[in-house]
Amino acid sequence: MAAQLPDLITLHAEVMDLYSNPLEGYWEKRNKRKPEFQSVDSCKRGYVASWKISGSQLLLTDIQGEYMKNSFLFGKKKSPLTLQVIFPKAVKQGVLANWFSGKLRVPAGQMTQYEHHDYNSRFEKEIIITIEKGLVLKMVTLDYTQQKLVVNMEKTL
Repeated sequence: MAAQLPDLITLHAEVMDLYSNPLEGYWEKRNKRKPEFQSVDSCKRGYVASWKISGSQLLLTDIQGEYMKNSFLFGKKKSPLTLQVIFPKAVKQGVLANWFSGKLRVPAGQMTQYEHHDYNSRFEKEIIITIEKGLVLKMVTLDYTQQKLVVNMEKTL
């Protein structure tokens, strides 16, 4: 599989790549049917989600892509995928990702090794954010150039 388009995350007012896909677990955790996304070689999942850390919450703020929508008279047709398609009650600030628990991987700095497979490329630094039911528990920065670990203990990110 080719390198994939990552989701995006706004962290400290900076938009960064997110080498994790927290939305993927939503359908399984909520026992919902996943939309029939239109994948392309550079994005097999068929969408790019945008996220942000606000206070101590992980919020889903946008989804861009296409899916096959069932039409009663015309069968399936390609339609734009938006946040409101999946979350009709979404507010402007976003949707709390309370279905997600796990680690988010945010590459930072210059790329040091390119891998033409999924998210396997390596960078000078990585920010690892530990999430429990949509809430930030911990954020650490792995600095591979300095071979050090920095733990961010801020409550407001």
